[in-house]
Amino acid sequence: MRPSIAKVALPVPLDREFEYLIPNHLFPVIGARVWVPFGPKKLLGIVTGLSHQSEYDINKLKPIAQLLDLEPLWPEKLYKLIKWGSQFYQAPIGETFSNVMPGALRKGKPAHKQAIKTWSMTEAGKNQLMQGFGRAVQQAKIMHSLESGSMTHQQMLDIEASSSVLKTLEQKGWIESQEKISDKIEWPEKRVEEEDKRQLNHEQMLAVVTLNHVQGYECALLDGVTGSGKTEVYLQLIESVLEKGKQALVLVPEIGLTPQTINRFKRRFNVNITTIHSGLNETERLNAWLEAKSSECGILIGTRSALMTPFADLGIIIVDEEHDTSYKQQDSWRYHARDMAIMRAHHEQIPVVLAQRHLH
Repeated sequence: MRPSIAKVALPVPLDREFEYLIPNHLFPVIGARVWVPFGPKKLLGIVTGLSHQSEYDINKLKPIAQLLDLEPLWPEKLYKLIKWGSQFYQAPIGETFSNVMPGALRKGKPAHKQAIKTWSMTEAGKNQLMQGFGRAVQQAKIMHSLESGSMTHQQMLDIEASSSVLKTLEQKGWIESQEKISDKIEWPEKRVEEEDKRQLNHEQMLAVVTLNHVQGYECALLDGVTGSGKTEVYLQLIESVLEKGKQALVLVPEIGLTPQTINRFKRRFNVNITTIHSGLNETERLNAWLEAKSSECGILIGTRSALMTPFADLGIIIVDEEHDTSYKQQDSWRYHARDMAIMRAHHEQIPVVLAQRHLH
């Protein structure tokens, strides 16, 4: 007998779920999005339970208006962690689910890749490249970056290309943009570039060997002064994770997500590296979220908002500068990303590494 009642968490400041009738043609699952009537308007909520009975008069229940997903948005372990986080930080469950969703999903957009903007050089641009750009340093940087092929708008942001310079180059006819859905990204056989690898000292090697032998959950602290090699230690830990076909999540403070940081990872690892941060538009953020969920992304680097991204097979979590105050969410669902990263690692049964500057 199929369930007839669905419990739905809605983005309202009430710590409770609401019951709705399931129409005969709908087959919702826990963790899926639905549109439901709520007073005079419709709200997007998350199905949190299915049953045959209601504590209310069934004749007064309203039916679900629309089912948006055929499968849960989050894997079971992450779904349970989100519910745990809601209870631990005493936040309404519906607002918590809404907070950890990409904005596009909150608006009801499909949970599959959307078209993204890409930039490429025109023939006129190639001709101009040979003539040079004089004192237009920013224009030259963008044009030389496009020499090897097209780039997404996010990649342009990663190299600090400004919108005004891109617009100028486009108006001159040297570059052009188009909207397209990116192809599925496959992992290469060679996932690490050995040339960029640095020699570890005895203590660093001991840390790498110890953590590489961890089976299941482990929380480790890397403590050292700036330049002591903490980054190299966790880069080698990520290397081991990638070789096993698993993914890595690297959390950094807002101020730490620089093009230099991203480029260091890209020089080292020959896998798709995705970023999530406040500078992304809704489509870019959704695509990054989906790449991690579908295993197209080998490494996800992001600020605290990246923490609740679903992964196909997460193998390690790194929290860089774990003492930084930007890991604290100050509005909406108030939580500490470092502490939630530890709990996520515990739920996933994987190691989490906290890296900090030596403060003594």
